Parts: sequence; structure tokens; C-alpha cells
Amino acid sequence: MGEYQINSDRIGEKPMKSVKFFNQYLTNLGRLTLTNILFAPFGLLAAAYVILTYKLLDGLNITAAAAAVVILNVGMAGVTQVCRYIYIEKEFSVPSAFFKGLKENALRFLFHGAVFYIAFAVSYLSLYLYYSGTHSHAFFWLPLIITAVIALGLLFSSYYLNIMTATMDISMRDTYRNCVLFSFGELKNNILATAGLLILGIIIFAVVYIINNEIAAAVIITIFQAFVIPSTAQYIITFYVYDDMVSILDASKREKRSESENLEAEKRPSTVVINEEDSEALEQLAEESRDEFIFYNGKMIRRSELEKLRESDQ
Repeated sequence: MGEYQINSDRIGEKPMKSVKFFNQYLTNLGRLTLTNILFAPFGLLAAAYVILTYKLLDGLNITAAAAAVVILNVGMAGVTQVCRYIYIEKEFSVPSAFFKGLKENALRFLFHGAVFYIAFAVSYLSLYLYYSGTHSHAFFWLPLIITAVIALGLLFSSYYLNIMTATMDISMRDTYRNCVLFSFGELKNNILATAGLLILGIIIFAVVYIINNEIAAAVIITIFQAFVIPSTAQYIITFYVYDDMVSILDASKREKRSESENLEAEKRPSTVVINEEDSEALEQLAEESRDEFIFYNGKMIRRSELEKLRESDQ
């Protein structure tokens, strides 16, 4: 969780973004597929939870079923680590990277999953409530639009939460603060990531629509879920947000380090060089800070020691 890097081989190289995306994705397709297989137990647990809520509530309740994201996001700790390594072109073993991600970040990702769910539930219920209100009064369009913008910002923030946790060794407070800042501060990258996710969803929907058979469609969706969706979705997000996120946070880190070093330098005692014959300078220095070091007569002494020397000479 602590270290991060940017591949220096990319400096000066600006291939077309789409070419780079497909080249890297297809080259690592085997790794991404294996990652999805390792993620499968979390998908099965989430599916079991959704089926349970369906049985208990006598139907599909979106708000209740969406809590499965908490389970899924724990597994995403491993998926995110693998996708990060793929993007920075690091040599690694998929199982080692996956379980490293789980070991280091499972609890944090569990917390993130709970935050995801709360944000979704509040946004969904609010949008539903305000949209229903628009049928009776036009006033409800205002809170509906405001809620939609906030929900979009939360969606954009979620793109950064997992990858930032897997990359940066920073506090949870700073992580969430940075995610909020990036939600609209990096609007272009967020829109590109959203477009990529939409294309993935459209492809899956199109395949299911063309088949037009419930059993076959269920099998296809299961295959996509087991071998494609988790790692592909995270790879799309990582591809579009990672570089700028790391670059901005790294620049901020260097700036804070520089400010800290300057502050430390200001706190250090200053050194003054004077000649032994300069009586006026001696008189002025004696009246100033007694702890300041002075280069006097070939050696470093404190002002307080200088005063004692002057007194003994008298």
C-alpha cells in the first residue's frame, strides 16, 4: 500500500490513448481473467446475499440488494492491486498480487464498500422521491437536479477511492478528501472512465439482447461476471485516472516536504560572521538573542559566551 511508481519508459511517448488501452488490455488478458477467477468467491457470496434478500422480501428490493457491494468491494482489494501492477507494467505474479492486496487493504475496502452502499442508497432513494414529486409540483425539479449532480460527484469520487488506497500510504481522512477534490477537478478523466464503463455495459447488454433467451442470457451474464467484468471495470478506471492522480498527489507531497524543510531551516539558529575589531557589531550582537551562534575569532560560540568573554576582558 505504501510504494508507488510511474513507468519512466513512458516519458516522451504519447501513443494514441485507445491504442495503448487495447494493447495493454489484450496483452494482459490472461492475467485479468485469472484475477476474475480469484475474485469469484466474493461474487458468489454477493450473489447468495442477493438471492437471500429476494426470498426474504418476496421480490427484488434494489436498496437491500445493493448492500452486496460491501462484499464485492472486499474482493476488489485484490483486483485493484493487480490492475495497478498491470498499468505500471510491473513484473508480478497474479495470485501474489491479489492476496497482497487483500492482506493490506481488505478492511479499508470493506469500509469503502459500506460508504459506497450508503452513498448509493441515499442517492437512489432521494432521486426516486424527488422524481416522484415532479409529477405533482415543478418545485421538485430543483432538488432532483441538485441530488443528481451530487450523485454524479459521488460516482466520480468512487473511481479514485480504491486505487488511491492501493497506491498511497495516507490516512483515510486524506483519502476521502482527495477523492472529493478529484471528483470534479479531474472531470475529463472521469468522463472518459465513465464512457469506458458504459461501453462495457452496452456490450454485455447487446450480447444478452441478441441471444433473446433467458437461460442462455443468464449463462452469458454469469460468464461475463466470472471472467470479464470485475478486472475489466477496474482496469478501465485505473487506465484513465491513475497517472494524473499520482502526479498531482506526488507534486503535493513534494511541496509539503519543501515547506517542512524551509520551516525547519527557519527554526535553526542563524550564524553570523564578524571581525574581532568590529566593536559596534559586537555591541549590537550582544543585545540580541543569547542562543544564536557566532563565528568569532576563528571558532563558533554562542552570544552568551561572547558576553562572558567581553566581561572577562574588561
